[in-house]
Amino acid sequence: MIISAHQPNYIPWIGYFHKMAWVDKFVLADDVQYSSQSYTNRARIKTARGKLWLTVPVLTKGLGFPLIKDVRIDQSKNWQQKHWQSLQVNYSSSPYFGEYAPYFEEIYEKEWDFLVDLNISFLELIRGFLGIQTPIFRNTELALRATNPSERIIDMVKAMGGSTYISGRGGSLNYLQEDLFQKAGITLDFDEFSHPTYTQQFEDFIPGLSIIDLLFNEGPDCRRFFQRHNEAVEQV
Repeated sequence: MIISAHQPNYIPWIGYFHKMAWVDKFVLADDVQYSSQSYTNRARIKTARGKLWLTVPVLTKGLGFPLIKDVRIDQSKNWQQKHWQSLQVNYSSSPYFGEYAPYFEEIYEKEWDFLVDLNISFLELIRGFLGIQTPIFRNTELALRATNPSERIIDMVKAMGGSTYISGRGGSLNYLQEDLFQKAGITLDFDEFSHPTYTQQFEDFIPGLSIIDLLFNEGPDCRRFFQRHNEAVEQV
C-alpha cells in the first residue's frame, strides 16, 4: 500500500493533487509547525496583470511556534469577501467557472475558526471534482511519538498499513534519511511530477498556480492529469 503526506495547504497547486491521486492513502501533516509565508495559508491565481497571492490572515503573534492544527484565522479581516471577489473578477469568463462557483462561494460564506478546517474543506471539495478516490487522514488521528522526521514518517506509514512512501523530490535533499527507510522495510519513492500545459486566460502560460486555475479553465477534462500511472514515481 502506497502512502504519502503533506501539510494541509490552502487551495494548493496541481502537483499537490497529482501526488494525492497516485497513492492509496494521503495523510495531512496537521501536527507540524506552522510556517509563515508558506502555502499553508496562501495560494496564487492568475490575473490580467500576472500572478496574485490570496492570503488567509491568521493569528500567530505571541504564540511562539504553533502547530498547523492550532492556527486560528483572523476574523477581523474581510478576507473571505476579498478572495471570493478576486475569483469572480479573474475567472468569471473562464469556461467552467459558473459550474463550480456555487461550491466555492458556499465555503467562503461560512465562518471559519481554524485554518486547517478551511483548508481540508477545500481539499475534499476539489478532490471530488478531480475524481480522486484517495481517502484523506489527519496526522493527529495517529498519535505519532517519534520526533525525528524520517522516523515519524516511517511510523506514520506503518500505522496506515503501508509499505511504500512517496515524497516530493525535495524531501530527500532536505530531511529524509533513506537508510532508515531501508532498515524499516519501507520503500521510498519520489513523485516525478511534470507540470502540464493547459488552457489559461491572459496571454502567457504561468505554471504553479492554484488548482482552481486548471479547474475553472479545463473543467471535467482536467481529470486526465490525475490518473495513476507507473511513470509517476521513481523508485530509490
